[in-house]
Amino acid sequence: MYIKRDYSEPFFGRRRRRRFQISARALFVLGLIAGAGLLFVLVNAAQIETAALHLMGRAPTPTRLPGDLAAQSASLSLTGDLAGAAALLEQIVRQEPENRGYLYQYGLLLIDMGDYDVAIQIGEQLIDLDLTDPRGYALQAIALVYSDTPSGAIPVALSGLEADPAFGPLHAALARAYALTGRYNDALTEGLLAVQLTPADADSYRAYAFALQYNQDVPGATEQLEQAIAVDPDRIFAYFELAALYLAQNRDQEAILLYERILSIQPFNARAMLRMCLAYRKIGEFAQALGYCEDAVATNPADAEAHFELGRMRYNDRDFAGALESFTACLESNPNSLECTYRRGLALYYLGDCDQSWAILRDSLEMANARAGTERAVEDIRNGLIAIGQTCPQYSGQAPPPPTPTPAGA
Repeated sequence: MYIKRDYSEPFFGRRRRRRFQISARALFVLGLIAGAGLLFVLVNAAQIETAALHLMGRAPTPTRLPGDLAAQSASLSLTGDLAGAAALLEQIVRQEPENRGYLYQYGLLLIDMGDYDVAIQIGEQLIDLDLTDPRGYALQAIALVYSDTPSGAIPVALSGLEADPAFGPLHAALARAYALTGRYNDALTEGLLAVQLTPADADSYRAYAFALQYNQDVPGATEQLEQAIAVDPDRIFAYFELAALYLAQNRDQEAILLYERILSIQPFNARAMLRMCLAYRKIGEFAQALGYCEDAVATNPADAEAHFELGRMRYNDRDFAGALESFTACLESNPNSLECTYRRGLALYYLGDCDQSWAILRDSLEMANARAGTERAVEDIRNGLIAIGQTCPQYSGQAPPPPTPTPAGA
């Protein structure tokens, strides 16, 4: 029998469709999973965003930890890059404005850079954070001493000692302040206390040496600075101070070795190059001296003192064109320099420019007469004007004005 199949129906018959049903327990579990996911996104939103930006090649620069910044700052300071070191510490104190340790480090570095006003402000900030923390008082006292306000430093340091009588940097600040204000015995007492309380701090020995120098004890000061270097071989200021004492005692080669040591630590220290120039000139090695003066100028073109010393060496070597260049550069950095002004006029005379030389020397004479302690400069200027009058016909017979009498007691 042939059976006709109706192909409009399923081959195996009609299947009953089942409804999808979720139990209450399953709904509860799904809710927990969704909630946990939402919580993860909320808590880790920053990390998720960073990961997404990484995938897109637009990852933000990560914020560096204060400890890493402080370590890099110390490294830059050691190499002589004080501005770079200060910039990093400034980042840290912005991140952690109430971290007194970092604020104190930043203030000390600013003092090394000569930025005393800001250091005083940071000291005030430290005092506001904690009246019993001696570091704020120390910053202010040290900065006041170095900014030629020693009488103002004394009460600040004494206030700090009320908070902590054993804080060595306060005694070091007092040693300098007392020496500068004529209290020499008190300076010695405070300097010795600073060393006794903080024997691992090179600045304590430096302060004690400062007090000893004011008491005319050069050997004692020398010993303290040698100790400062022994406890901290990287404290560059101690090398400069000790080298100056060595030169004063005609221990010239020892001074040169110290400057070489500075340059081994900081190869681009222009101040050390200039001091090497002066030390070699002192012992008569002029070629070496000239080279170091040129290096100092090349390393720090804004240093008026370096330009002056280089100009003076060129002038003495009768290189008047080179001397003129140096004295002109000196005046660009320090327009009020009497020494560079009149020496520029003398160099122009030897180069045959009578008119400029005469005008500059006449102005220099007025400048010198208005200042105290310029007798040697006045004599040099007058001799230059006399030479112009004898050499240049247009100024023949124009004698320079007589010296201005020095007021009594000046």
